[in-house]
Amino acid sequence: MAKMITRDEEARVKENVGVIREYLLGQFKDFELTDTSDYPFVHTFTATKSEEERYQIKVSWPQLSDESNTPKRTNQRLVMDDVAERMRGKSQGEYFWWGKY
Repeated sequence: MAKMITRDEEARVKENVGVIREYLLGQFKDFELTDTSDYPFVHTFTATKSEEERYQIKVSWPQLSDESNTPKRTNQRLVMDDVAERMRGKSQGEYFWWGKY
């Protein structure tokens, strides 16, 4: 049975998802960005420009909910880890996995 999410954890996840969305929208101009949550495992983001041009990332739930991952730190790590470029490096249809497990 999955554990219940606390209000604090939910707020942290929501803030971090927002930071990731903002980062991806800035990196993938003219793309449509969608995301879905598969609590308590991953949150998936997909940037789509066309059927042939789609980039996907799965972010682990612990990455989103960890108390040490403030929105500022999450943004810094997105930039330091060059997440958008690593997403572009994946074959179409493949996910880039980001986060601790």
